[in-house]
This record gives sequence, C-alpha cells and structure tokens, in this order.
Amino acid sequence: MDDIFSLISVLNTGFSLIIAIILMVCYFFFMNSQTKTPFTIISCSLFLIAVSGLQLFHLSHFTHQQEPLDMIAYRALLFCAPPMFYFFCRFLLFSDYRLKPYSIMHLMPFFTVWFLPKEVAVPLAFLIGTSYCFWMLHIIYGLKNQRKKFNIEFFFFAFFALLAVAVLIFGFSLTYIDSAYFYHFYTNGLALAFALITAALIIYPDLLNELTEVVSQRYSKSTLGSINIDKQVARLDELMQRDRMYQNENLNLSKLAEAMELSGHQLSELINSHFGMSFSQYLRELRVNEAKQLLKNEPEASILSISMETGFKSQSNFYAAFKDLTGISPGAFRKK
Repeated sequence: MDDIFSLISVLNTGFSLIIAIILMVCYFFFMNSQTKTPFTIISCSLFLIAVSGLQLFHLSHFTHQQEPLDMIAYRALLFCAPPMFYFFCRFLLFSDYRLKPYSIMHLMPFFTVWFLPKEVAVPLAFLIGTSYCFWMLHIIYGLKNQRKKFNIEFFFFAFFALLAVAVLIFGFSLTYIDSAYFYHFYTNGLALAFALITAALIIYPDLLNELTEVVSQRYSKSTLGSINIDKQVARLDELMQRDRMYQNENLNLSKLAEAMELSGHQLSELINSHFGMSFSQYLRELRVNEAKQLLKNEPEASILSISMETGFKSQSNFYAAFKDLTGISPGAFRKK
C-alpha cells in the first residue's frame, strides 16, 4: 500500500512540475491579462518556482528517503511561496498597487527561517499561507454583487482556502504524526491545486481579466467624472455595430479603449455601469448575437466559419460561449 501511495505521489509531483512550466509559459506569452506587468511576471515566476521547488524536495523524499523538513532550503521555500502569492494577486487585481516601505513586512517571516526550529517554522509558514488564502477569498466574496458568474471564482478559491486549512492542520500535527503522511498529503494537495487552476483557465479563459475588471470597479474610485457618457456609449455602439470591431479575434480592452481615446479602466467602468457586465461578457454577447443571426440567415455556412467570422479564436470557445448564453449548442439552435 505504501508503494502505491508513493507511486501516486511521484506521478503527481511530475504532473505539478509540468503544469507549473506550462502555466509560466502561458502567462508570459499567451495570456492577455490587462494588468500583466514586470511585477506580476516576477511574483508569478517566484511563486511557481517556490512551489516547484517544494515538489522537488518531496520527490527526493519519495525516491531517496530524504527528510525535507530538516532542510533549511525547504523551510525557506515554505516561507517564500505565500508572500509571492500575495504580491502576484495584489499586482494582478489592483493596478494602482505600488510597493511601499512597509511592504517588506510580508517578506520578514522568510528571514526568520534560519533562527526558528522546524516545530515553529513549519506551522508558522502554513498559518501565513492560509491567511493569504482567506484574504483572497474575502476579496472574491466581496464581488458577489458585481458579477453574475461569481460562483465559479468563489468555488475555486474556497477550495484553495479549505486545502490550506487542511495543510495547516497537518503542519501543526507534525510532532504527533509520521512526516511521511505530511509529504504525501502536501504533494497531492499541490497537484490537485494545479489541476484546479488549469481546469479553471480552460473552462473560463478570461478568468483573470474578469476578476481584474470587477475588482477595479468594486474597490477603485470612479474614472468617469470628466467623461461624456452618452457620447462615449454612442461611439462604442458605432465601433461595434458599424465597424464590427468585435470580429477581430485579437480585440481586447486596451485596443478598444485606444480606439475610443479612453483608458482601459474608463472603458471597463463605462461598460459595467451602462450595460451591467464586464468587457469580456459584453464582447461575448455581441459575438454570440451576431452568430445567431448568421446561423439563421446562412444555413449553408459551417459552424467553424461562423465562429471565425464572429471573432472567436477557436470553435471550442465559440461552442462554450454560445451554450453559456443560449443554453443550447449552435447546431441545436440552427435546427430549432
């Protein structure tokens, strides 16, 4: 039985390392996050590197029977991952966030690892990580009135928070349980977290942009004080209905804001306040409404050609958006 557990843990370690690399590459080169900056890239990289380092230590335990908890480097990574997670979330969600002198307080626990015994250091590291998870959960919960599809984000972050609590309990129980149980639980817990993150981004590709937009609207001051709202709404309608900018599969908030001579935050707030939805939702509705007309008026056109004509990057994204907004697939809609 121990051999089976070890095999599962080794496989999940490899899975975690591969997914960490994929997530890092995708965020660097393919994710069009509106708030992607050097700070988010650095903090994201350090977080993924820290978690990957932890998994490598776990792998050394399963294959060579080493004790990572006895190693300073392992405990240092335990203290490095939580503040990097915090800084990544801060820079990602709050575009106006800037490092202050007191920001170094988040890094101070990292420097205590060389002085604290492992019986104190390990529970403290998990306590800090759990507090950051609940901080993020509190922010997401505060958005429930701003976003209709809030339940998706809340489910994932609630799960992460519960996982963090479970690991915290294991961390406080280290003096009473075999450390091997801790390594198995922590390894597979991290792998499960990676799997959930990957699933969330596949199911909901605009997750980061949606969160960024809604957090900005919820926690920032209005940026529309000097804007002629009616004029800008008319301009937006002109760009979308006459110029059909939504047909551009690479259209994003920044490009549309530039065409309207607004900032990204102004356009995001304008769409939210006037249409009651985020930019991503607004764009999806325009594309799906156009697709519905094409499905009715062009019965010979293929589903793929219609998805491309309406600005979707792939047929799978088109199917997902169409079914989400109409409740049925494009093919069923055409038959109906």
